[in-house]
Amino acid sequence: METQKTGIYAAMAAVMADMNAIGKDKKCQQGASFNYRGIDDVYNAINPLLGKHKIFVLPTAEERTSEGRTTKSGTYMEIVTVKMRYTFAHEDGSSVQCCTIGEAMDSGDKATNKAMAIAHKYAILQTFCIPTEDMPDPDAEAHQLAPREQAKQQREAAKASNPNPMTQAQSKMLMAYLSRKHGDSRQAYLDELSGFFGRQITSSRELTKDDVTEFLDAVNNAAEVEAY
Repeated sequence: METQKTGIYAAMAAVMADMNAIGKDKKCQQGASFNYRGIDDVYNAINPLLGKHKIFVLPTAEERTSEGRTTKSGTYMEIVTVKMRYTFAHEDGSSVQCCTIGEAMDSGDKATNKAMAIAHKYAILQTFCIPTEDMPDPDAEAHQLAPREQAKQQREAAKASNPNPMTQAQSKMLMAYLSRKHGDSRQAYLDELSGFFGRQITSSRELTKDDVTEFLDAVNNAAEVEAY
């Protein structure tokens, strides 16, 4: 009878047991200021453990979409989204897979490279549940929510008063970035947007096309710093 190959499961569990937290020690000073874990930080932490436990990773690009945009300053940017599948394989032939999405912008030919680097970083962080040393406890946050009808009226008012609302593509990029950074914390979304624009933002519908372009340009600059 052929022996069932399950080495990958034990090996990945062993990597998690050996893995330490990766702090957000790098700080982006371009545009939106925030701390982050760079791709090199992740590689430096995970590579020795993958080698120790006989795991290697095979990337497969399954989908790629792109859209050309022009910034407020007139710079052409390519926005790329890639769907990447990663196969974590063990020396005994067993393997498991995961799939992640990476999004990035660049004014040259690096948008795809950046998107792949971001997809790979989050595949590793999420697959091995790598903590950050400054991760807040959800129980430490308490937010007072407006009644549903009041919140709906606020959203509709913000949308109606916006003469030049963001496009669907911009909305997708904006929410992908915010959810990747802050998870499900809507208040964290609004806090970052308010801090960036220097005014109180109560709904993303308040943002104009130019606002979102400016913000995404800053995020793109930060991604360039992170990826390279």
